[in-house]
Amino acid sequence: MKEQKGFFLYILKNKLAIFIVVFLLAAVGYKLSFSIPKGVFPNVFFPRIEVSIENGYAPIKQMLFSVTKPSEEALKTVQDVEKIVSSTSIGSTDISLYFNWNIDPYLAYQLVQARVADIKNSIPSSASITIRQATPSIYPVSIYAIGSNSLSRAKLTEKLYYELKPVLLSIPGVYDIQIKAPAWSEYKLLLDAKKVRAYGLDVQTIIDQLKAQNLIEFMGLIEDYHKQYVLSLYQKSEDASKLLDLDIALPNQKSVKLSDIALLIERTNPVKATSAATGFKNSVVFNLLRQPNANAIDVAKKFDEKLKELAPALQKEDIKIVNYYDGTDFIKEAVNSVRDAIILGGIIAVLVVFFFLRQVKLSLVSLLVIPVTFLITMVGMKLGGIDFNIFSLGGMAAALGGLIDQMIIVIENIERHFKKGVSKQEAVIRGAKEILPIMAVATLLATLIFVPLLLVSGVVGLFFKQLAFVLVITYVISQVIAIFLTPIIAFVALPNEPKTKKDFMEPMVERYKRFLTKMMNHAWISIPILISAFVLSFFLYKTIPSTFLPKWDEGNVVVDMVLPPGTSLGQSKDEFMTVGKILDNTPEVKGWTLRIGTSLGQVSTQPNQGDFLVTLKKKRSRSSFEVIEQLRHEIEHAVPNLEELGLSQVLEDRLGDIMGADAPISVHLFGPNPDELIQQGYRLKEKLKPIKDVEEVNVLTSYASPAINVRLKDNALALYGINEQTLATQIRAMYYGRVVASVAQGEKLINIRVLMSRPRVDPIAYLQKELLVFSPKLGKNIPLNYVATITYKNKVAEITHYNLSPVCILGIRFMGNDMSAVVGHIKETLSSAKLPSDITTDISGFYKEQQQSFKEMGYVILFAIIIIFTGLLLNFSSLRTSFSILIALLVTLTGVFLALKLTGKPLDITAFMGMLIVLSIVINNNVLIYDFYHMNIAGDTDEKKRIVDAIAVRIRPVLMTMFSNAFALLPVALAIGSGTQIIQDMAIAIMGGLFFAIVVNLFVIPLFFYWLYLYRTKL
Repeated sequence: MKEQKGFFLYILKNKLAIFIVVFLLAAVGYKLSFSIPKGVFPNVFFPRIEVSIENGYAPIKQMLFSVTKPSEEALKTVQDVEKIVSSTSIGSTDISLYFNWNIDPYLAYQLVQARVADIKNSIPSSASITIRQATPSIYPVSIYAIGSNSLSRAKLTEKLYYELKPVLLSIPGVYDIQIKAPAWSEYKLLLDAKKVRAYGLDVQTIIDQLKAQNLIEFMGLIEDYHKQYVLSLYQKSEDASKLLDLDIALPNQKSVKLSDIALLIERTNPVKATSAATGFKNSVVFNLLRQPNANAIDVAKKFDEKLKELAPALQKEDIKIVNYYDGTDFIKEAVNSVRDAIILGGIIAVLVVFFFLRQVKLSLVSLLVIPVTFLITMVGMKLGGIDFNIFSLGGMAAALGGLIDQMIIVIENIERHFKKGVSKQEAVIRGAKEILPIMAVATLLATLIFVPLLLVSGVVGLFFKQLAFVLVITYVISQVIAIFLTPIIAFVALPNEPKTKKDFMEPMVERYKRFLTKMMNHAWISIPILISAFVLSFFLYKTIPSTFLPKWDEGNVVVDMVLPPGTSLGQSKDEFMTVGKILDNTPEVKGWTLRIGTSLGQVSTQPNQGDFLVTLKKKRSRSSFEVIEQLRHEIEHAVPNLEELGLSQVLEDRLGDIMGADAPISVHLFGPNPDELIQQGYRLKEKLKPIKDVEEVNVLTSYASPAINVRLKDNALALYGINEQTLATQIRAMYYGRVVASVAQGEKLINIRVLMSRPRVDPIAYLQKELLVFSPKLGKNIPLNYVATITYKNKVAEITHYNLSPVCILGIRFMGNDMSAVVGHIKETLSSAKLPSDITTDISGFYKEQQQSFKEMGYVILFAIIIIFTGLLLNFSSLRTSFSILIALLVTLTGVFLALKLTGKPLDITAFMGMLIVLSIVINNNVLIYDFYHMNIAGDTDEKKRIVDAIAVRIRPVLMTMFSNAFALLPVALAIGSGTQIIQDMAIAIMGGLFFAIVVNLFVIPLFFYWLYLYRTKL
């Protein structure tokens, strides 16, 4: 005891030094706060790696057997890969690898890179491979468009790529400028088919001679008069028109000028994707990507400053760059709204403290402690690698009331001793010595509650570990401040003599004591109350709607559209621009960007698929959800041939992409035949659409463009000297062409593509009936149908694999917040759908993550309760006390369910986190109450009086704790600002639990505790 007294005396003697240390740490935290990255979600690496393989317009079967299957089989053997999902379409294969959550993400990336290096040797050399690691930084910070009303998309692409991109990449924090659907200038050498045939020329002969004109090759070194020369064969021209002077060798040992049989024109390269933006005739959309550890807000600010600097020069060329989506707007709004909620909550908490203490000086000091504690917490965040996001700031908001309580409880206890007539210094020492040890125990138990969160896997685990980390750091720092700074604050803030004025709470406390003493004569009533509370909890748990994450208004809309398979890129653009006009006429819409053949989350899609990213005005009368409903109705009416239509928000879409969730609810159909799976998918779609609250059902594994297959006859080589390669070269020259050379203009290379002219007739009919091919054996042209058969396939199934097995995926979006009810109806529909026996189903998406998270969070709460109970037994060495506190904690959760029910909020993962936080707060009060009971156990023989006195002594700190914690979260619970919507349900859950805990701690549990005493004495 003397050692403790000496410790607090030492603190009082060195109060200036302690003040300096505390405020120095706060100053360090303030300085570090500017270097902590900001984002909506934590900037962490997810154990998911995407491998995208592009190979032009290679048919699906070719991609499947030459790219997808060898790649899947190789990547599946990478260490710690738990799941592999692939999607194969025309010219593209996308493979997603899901790793064990315990793997080092950098190691996973290196392992994939090493395996991809091996894969390159077993897939076509023309294929290009892109590897991406799933983090929030792989998605654009902002989306821009470079546009002009006079320049072509090709000229805009080249301006951006060759001139602007190098400048923009030099900005600190910029990782890449990702051009969506670029277009490049290209020379087309159009061969006159009639003249080529008249001269008896073969297309391959012309191609070979043109390729020779593209060579740059080292041939040797020459030394002359002390100088060294590099000898090279240099055939590459810097003027494409000079190629027209080339002499093409004829079969009769003569030649013909290329200009006599060909025409050179400048066009753009064949594209399978395009992009557009509102306000421009021609535009190219591009994304700004940041470095993983860069501050998104700082990067976007510097990027916009550089664009502003470049704008005058660009304007002279009739070029303008416009920001259509700024992800940092929502980041700033979300982070600032949570920050403002914390500030407002702090003020409310201080007002609560003032209401109970009626001391202006102490209340103002407590207002100062809040920013000091949070600033020191930022030092811990920086050391722990935690950034500012909704969840880390949510941890601060949840800890807000508690950190004031740490100080106020100590001061209240000091003041209680001061009123007994001892000196101020002695009151500070006695009060601190009495309360701080047990407060340290309570804080330890409160922090240990969050240890089981380590068991939670997936995205939920990553997000909530950040919230828990900040919460625990704040608790620990507030405890340290309570030990070192609070005694000094009390010594400075308290008057030299105790006030003789009667405390306003004393009459209420006396009335409460009489009421509780009287009710203890009927202590048995606590048993039916507790049983009723548990039954009510179970009933509410089963009946409250449940979902994965709460919905929030981001201020933007993503419109995903799929037109009928085979729709050309040009036709798709015309159809999509119809939707663009709808968006332009919607008053809430600020602007939009469009991608066709590519998307926000994918490198490549099909020409009939695309998406709009629509940015809404900040000042608008309707929410994003209301705008979405109107747009869905208008788009379905304006584009009746839509195959699929999906409307969502950016972050929801992005979160699903990171997690690998195709939709909020997805139905997987597994079977051996991809064609049959898609047919059953469309049949099932019609059965799922009428389900209540289902607003979208989309078949995400569908059909690609129709196919025309040319098969060489068995006798073609023997009779006509035509093999597969000869035939492919000749036909490709007519329908796509071949790049044979390029011309250099500075560092810019422009390709030259050889094409054979064909009549302006039906291209399919011409292919089937009129197309002539050159026969090397006969030395003349013959009809194609002499050497080949032609077949037509209207529907070619895209192929999706789940762990190498074919699957068809249906994506489902629903209205409201009761995901579980919708899934229940889906299960009923699936069971009655009469699917073929070789097709099995599974429900996935956010729903699967929800089920896993709920299960794991249930275990977390169970383990937290076990930890609390064990800690209580070790501290009090009393089963009766420990069991009573445990019952108090469990019954408190009834308040959580009641709050969710009364406010119409669903039970989601944030509400589960709210339960955990409620336990961490309520444990403090119970430990303080029953610690005082055990302190007086030898001083009073009347059990009833001991219980009542213990609660009466702690009633003010209990009420202050509950009210300050609860009301501090009021701004979040009211969803003031867009960012708070994400953690609104958590705040409501905490408030409900704390308000209910007041009744439980001050009425129900004291009766139960006394009933246990009576029951034990009867035994």
